[in-house]
Amino acid sequence: MKGWLIGGLLAVGLLLIFVATGTGRDNTGDTVRAQAWASDVCRTVATWEGSLKDIRKELQKNSYGARNADGGSGDGVEGNVTVREAVDRAVVATDEHLTLGLEQAGIPDSPQGGASAATLRAWATRTEDNLLLAQARLKREPAADSIAGAALQTLAVPITALTRSVLDGRTTLQRIGTTDPELAQAFQDSNTCRRLQRRTA
Repeated sequence: MKGWLIGGLLAVGLLLIFVATGTGRDNTGDTVRAQAWASDVCRTVATWEGSLKDIRKELQKNSYGARNADGGSGDGVEGNVTVREAVDRAVVATDEHLTLGLEQAGIPDSPQGGASAATLRAWATRTEDNLLLAQARLKREPAADSIAGAALQTLAVPITALTRSVLDGRTTLQRIGTTDPELAQAFQDSNTCRRLQRRTA
């Protein structure tokens, strides 16, 4: 009996935390406070950036392995398969976390709230499109089973796409703050956004 009671209290406590922080709620199409929106957006972007950072590290390890492959041992083939899987993961992360998270953040109640939310969603769509292009190119190109240099060239495509996507996101957030002073203040007041700004893209 005590176990059920403790479990219920924990569940209620977590629910109250989610409601208070603005997380765990689907505000799609709804107007929300600017600071709540900013925190949700920055939390979404930070989570997505963390996923991509891990993927980039794996790709860079593959790049090192390809550089030291002898060309005939099959290292290039194994690396290429891993790259394809990593890009697939980046596409899934972008679709399920970034795009969905920005959609569920809603629309901030600021003068340019609607336009700002649309700008971020457009960036998410553009990001996913870039990753899909990298994914398609990897599927078209044959595995580099004999030339390590070809493997490195293949690796450069998704690494560049991932890095460009993150930098583009930071630029988009800065542009939104410039066009909407209320959102700029909301970004500044949000602990989540300040932590995101301190992180290296």
